[in-house]
Amino acid sequence: MELVIFVLLNSYSYKPGILRNSFYDSAIGAIVSNGFIVPSTCTLIAAFGIRFRWVLLIAVGFMGIEQSFIYLGVFEHHWWKIIYTGIGLILLPIMGKWLWKRLCQGNQPYLFRLIMLYIINVSLQGTFMSGYLLLFHQIGFRPGWFEDPARDNLAFATLIVHIDSLLFALLISLRSHWIWKAIVIGLLGCGYWWLSRREILYTSGMGLVVLMLMLQILVIQLLGGLHRIIAEKSSMRFRREN
Repeated sequence: MELVIFVLLNSYSYKPGILRNSFYDSAIGAIVSNGFIVPSTCTLIAAFGIRFRWVLLIAVGFMGIEQSFIYLGVFEHHWWKIIYTGIGLILLPIMGKWLWKRLCQGNQPYLFRLIMLYIINVSLQGTFMSGYLLLFHQIGFRPGWFEDPARDNLAFATLIVHIDSLLFALLISLRSHWIWKAIVIGLLGCGYWWLSRREILYTSGMGLVVLMLMLQILVIQLLGGLHRIIAEKSSMRFRREN
């Protein structure tokens, strides 16, 4: 969703004043807000079963904070409206509550587990990938989609995250042998090499590409651990119900 709203459609921009590059600076604000604060709030609402009237109050509170950020000059709308934020912060907790209830149920269908792994992986890998590209300016992507190199970089990186997330979710959900995981990582390495040859991936050294692959291996391990925890909880709940 953030790929479409923030990167592709240029809906709004943050101005925290942390980085010199204006788009990367804006991306930092988007990561903190939409990658940590909003998901954490929705998770708490779902976990504690907060009632709808309090969800409305929280949404109004976020709208007020957004308006104050605009007044302070650290946030700017391009075509985005505050009401869109309010609607999103009402709908997201409702979806979160439904997902939480399904997670607490036993014997979850395969498609549900696959979608959950995909969503979790997009969040994990998106955070790692964006942070990595923002910290190391000697590696990035230049597909030529946008005039702004920073926007071009993050747009392509976000697309890669979504593709990788589907592959990783399939690997973990099918409980594939480590050989298959190694093959996928090898294919990703070949893909990065091909992108480098096509001058879409630029880097000052292959060591940075290897480090990026190591981060993706870490994500696979974290995702596998989360999947085992969810599967064990689901199995225990199913046995109790039957």
